[in-house]
Amino acid sequence: MLQRLKHFSAPLLACLVFFFTGLALLPWPGPQNDELFFAGPIYAPDSAFFQIEIGAWKIPFMVMSYSGALKTWLYAGLFHFLAADQWSLRLPVLLMGLGSIWLTWSLVCRLAGSRAAAVTVALLATDTMFLLTNLFDWGPVAIQHLLLLGGLLAAHLWLSSRSTKYLVIAAVCWGLGLWDKALLIWPLAGLGVASFFLYPRELFQALRPKTLGLALASFFLAAAPLVWYNLARPGETATQNTHLAFSELQGKVQVLRQTVNATSLYNYMIFRDPADSPRPPRTRLERLSVRLSTLAGDHYSNWMLPVWVLGFVCSLALWRSTHYRLLFFLLVATFICWVLMALTKGAGTSPHHTILLWPFPAMILGIVFSELAARIPRFGVPVLWTVITVLCAQNLLTTNQYLARFIVNGAGGGWTDAVYRLAETADHKNASWYGLVDWGYLNALRLLHEGDLPLFLPAIPAEGQVLNDTDKQELTRQISNHDFVFIQHTADKEMFKGINERFRKAASELGYTEVLERTVPDRNGRPVFELFRFRKEGT
Repeated sequence: MLQRLKHFSAPLLACLVFFFTGLALLPWPGPQNDELFFAGPIYAPDSAFFQIEIGAWKIPFMVMSYSGALKTWLYAGLFHFLAADQWSLRLPVLLMGLGSIWLTWSLVCRLAGSRAAAVTVALLATDTMFLLTNLFDWGPVAIQHLLLLGGLLAAHLWLSSRSTKYLVIAAVCWGLGLWDKALLIWPLAGLGVASFFLYPRELFQALRPKTLGLALASFFLAAAPLVWYNLARPGETATQNTHLAFSELQGKVQVLRQTVNATSLYNYMIFRDPADSPRPPRTRLERLSVRLSTLAGDHYSNWMLPVWVLGFVCSLALWRSTHYRLLFFLLVATFICWVLMALTKGAGTSPHHTILLWPFPAMILGIVFSELAARIPRFGVPVLWTVITVLCAQNLLTTNQYLARFIVNGAGGGWTDAVYRLAETADHKNASWYGLVDWGYLNALRLLHEGDLPLFLPAIPAEGQVLNDTDKQELTRQISNHDFVFIQHTADKEMFKGINERFRKAASELGYTEVLERTVPDRNGRPVFELFRFRKEGT
């Protein structure tokens, strides 16, 4: 029993660290519009990008041309039992992240031994970007990681045992993952190319015609909603999303670097300037986080970029090691995956894309460092764990830097926590309908009111355009109704710059004036939202 507990101590500790750091971060940002994109069809069935109708039922298949409704289906069931809030939204994907860590441990342990697996999950569980992208899951990436790794582990078990049930599990995992988000094709393509070049004999021996047919049937059955959509709208997933762009390469290299060193989300999620309404810490956890940040000094980045470079160089030098083919396999898979996203127009420009490379880099580092430790007599293992402990500590200090900035500066942009106060303010007592002027809070209001708040998007002219007569009639109907309240960001918080003024100008041309009723601040007291009605000029 003690031996078994010792064997599993590394993944258990890694999962505990990941879980509790996730819990500490979970409440701070408000729900972001893309984080909630899956929830649209739950509360507004006609908002699905593609759906089928069976009688009175409207079943969503796709929420975007390359993103399926798997998460919508999962949360539709979950929200039958739990109230829709930040905890029921984020705790399930945090648990999926735990599942990904455990699957990574199981896979690496079987491929390269328990020490390599322990190093891998230690680096993965403390990786700030892996935590943030899985916890807030605006990519979304949590299901992608879980299904990719579940398929990989099942594929390894199939190759080891030749049991077809594992092959079916692998095919189903990858089919569901591709439906969840077609971008899973990047790591799958990387794995396919790496398998063909480094394990060709094993691959062709295992994939007999009958076996291949079973795998393909299972895969396409799991991905059936995606297949259905592309048959109904021939090839739209590919034709709308696979345009090459070489001009974006430099920027994508920069995003990759910022994802590795964990700097990419500060200005995106947090007000970084402490002079802008700092909020003093109040609870014991808040004071501890801010105090630790002050004592340790600013840790806006980790040390993983040079570690990546060192690990990749060392992996090439270990060509005579027991695991050299496995290392090359992971290197090729990682390289192909990144090249595909780097050459795709609009992809790879955000950490929620580059994080799809994970956990391959952590696996490479785990195997490389374990191999190097084995080659140093007596001192190899102690030196290894000293280095890994320092790296994990640096990672956790970087994660704490995010937490401390959330506490003091608050969430910014589309992640503002002011949306909670907005949801409390906007209710049926104040208006029969709410018109949303700007982008970023439609899905949050749907979720926090569980679809019970009547919302609409007013007819606002685009930049440089003029409303036609039909749109003018519709806008007049909207702004002349005193029971309609409109919500916009304050001018300095606009997501689409100038949209407030365009709306105000269009209403003025119809003879109406904006009348501000209430301003909604965030946790730091900064005004974020404005609620207003219109009145006829001269009345």
